[in-house]
Amino acid sequence: MRSSRTALALPLALMLTACGTTSATAPETKGADAAFPMSVTDCGEQLRIEQQPRKIFTVGTAAVATLDAAGASDRIAYRSGEFGAELPTGLAHSPTDATIVDPSDPGTEAILDTDADAVYGYGLFNAKADQLSDQEIALLTVQGECGHDAGDTGSGVTFSTVTDDITRLGRIFGTSPTAEESARTITETVAEQHKRAPEGSGSVAWLYYFGSSEPLSAYGRGGMPNEVMEQAKLKNVYASESKTYLKVTPESLLEHNPRSIILTYGLYGEDAATLKKKFLNEPGADRLDAVKEGRIIMLPAGSAEPSPTAVGGLTALVDHLSKG
Repeated sequence: MRSSRTALALPLALMLTACGTTSATAPETKGADAAFPMSVTDCGEQLRIEQQPRKIFTVGTAAVATLDAAGASDRIAYRSGEFGAELPTGLAHSPTDATIVDPSDPGTEAILDTDADAVYGYGLFNAKADQLSDQEIALLTVQGECGHDAGDTGSGVTFSTVTDDITRLGRIFGTSPTAEESARTITETVAEQHKRAPEGSGSVAWLYYFGSSEPLSAYGRGGMPNEVMEQAKLKNVYASESKTYLKVTPESLLEHNPRSIILTYGLYGEDAATLKKKFLNEPGADRLDAVKEGRIIMLPAGSAEPSPTAVGGLTALVDHLSKG
């Protein structure tokens, strides 16, 4: 499983409204007073950054959305790991002019062939971290994706993980006022949506397909999806599974028979109608109460990633639940 790749516009638009973020400030002048070398925590380890990064190589759209919330998306020069999906909407600075080096996981040489001085994303699958570090390329991880490259992000990912990452980036790029305002807006919006979420919405399974030929999967207790479900006052039927990404069988779904199903679309560029049809063709799907009673909730893939786009997913989910 790689990082989720499409997004809702709402959280980013909220932040732009709240803090007046624009892309007018040039990277060369932004954050000139930041102190370097700088030591930051990255996935529990201390990382020394020798100088402020000027050209960022992103891996996945969670990196793009988080950098944008921190006020630093105009530093993105190279992109990868998006698997052909669209960029998040509502960005203050959409890096459409950045070079897409690899639509999937970049290799070492692909990164070294650029003049990027930092990589920020969900982790490295095909690149050697030590070889990049030897070239003084700062390797930063989306903090809600720690462990993703090892196959699991683990439990404990919350919206605070996202806001802490945003403020961390603000310190690195000298954009703390923007980053801190974005973090406050996210925290306030999540609290508002949790308060608004109706009680008694019952159990849910959050499902996805990683690729067009991949089997049905679900989100367990790890990662951002479980946090979104908890904030929406839903019971994740796979919460007993500590891993983030699970392969599930029709028999497992029928055994749990959740009251509702959340179905993520857009992981590999597919639309909601195509994805829903694919799921309904799964053996036994027509026997699920959620299917028989029309309780399938379609959410963009960005709703499941540990970035500001998950706030939009939470809002859309609460909107749906509030309608009964």
